[in-house]
Amino acid sequence: MAIGPEHGLPFGWYEPSRLQSYLIAIGRRLPRNWAGRRIASLIRSLLKRYSGRPIDVVRLGSRMRLYPRSNSSEKRLMATPQFFDAIEMRLLEKQLTADFVFLDVGANAGAYTLFVANRVGRRGRIIAVEPHPTALARLNCNLALNAIDWATVVPAALSDHNGTVSLFINEQNIGSSSMLSARRPDLVTRSIEVDCRSLSSLVREEGLTRIDAIKLDVEGAEDRILVPYLSEAPRSLLPRFLIIEDNRSVWKEDLLGLLERTGYVTQATPNANLVLSLHREQSAREAFDGQ
Repeated sequence: MAIGPEHGLPFGWYEPSRLQSYLIAIGRRLPRNWAGRRIASLIRSLLKRYSGRPIDVVRLGSRMRLYPRSNSSEKRLMATPQFFDAIEMRLLEKQLTADFVFLDVGANAGAYTLFVANRVGRRGRIIAVEPHPTALARLNCNLALNAIDWATVVPAALSDHNGTVSLFINEQNIGSSSMLSARRPDLVTRSIEVDCRSLSSLVREEGLTRIDAIKLDVEGAEDRILVPYLSEAPRSLLPRFLIIEDNRSVWKEDLLGLLERTGYVTQATPNANLVLSLHREQSAREAFDGQ
């Protein structure tokens, strides 16, 4: 998909209108409770109705050009950033070091990539993986707005093999596009072929000697990526910290069981995500063989 002209314009070009600023200000003051979330949904709907263009805002300490339509992640960041993975971000920030190695798999418009890159700087190793053409363009735009040229962007999907894979596009919410054809049977979707590779291949290609953290949000295909990797990776290449979207209802493999046997301990389960850290001294091979 071609990159639109808005991607070459400087930050601030799409300044919020008076109405948009008013709605965003209300959204940012909402409490993180049931009532706040109900009102937040209304605020995001109004922004979608009265916004035909992106809006430039600072979120999570980064400049971002966000779109009020067709991507739930961007809508949450724009109107109610206090609702955007606050627990996950706080726990991740505690892990950061100057030479942090971070993989953002399913990077979307780049919230996690920017969050880490702007905090660790050039000594860090940031790899953002995103196959959706529209999300990829928005990711690259947001990196450019922050002058982040040290993050590696991989325009592909991760799966259990190298080659290509069908990506089923959710037109209403591009962030929930999935490699699983039945992920949203209530929606009419189209599919596109995208490049894919295994996590082991990506690690070899990038020459990684350790992984400090992975954020993995791939709409139900998390087990396809992690189970093969955990079965063959040496302990030195196991991520110390994981944020995984909890899609156990559609996983075909016992990913949680394998993670526990490998030595991962759950720290938190916020926002339908799993936050885990590596503790017990056991090799991934031993855990896999012990199934």
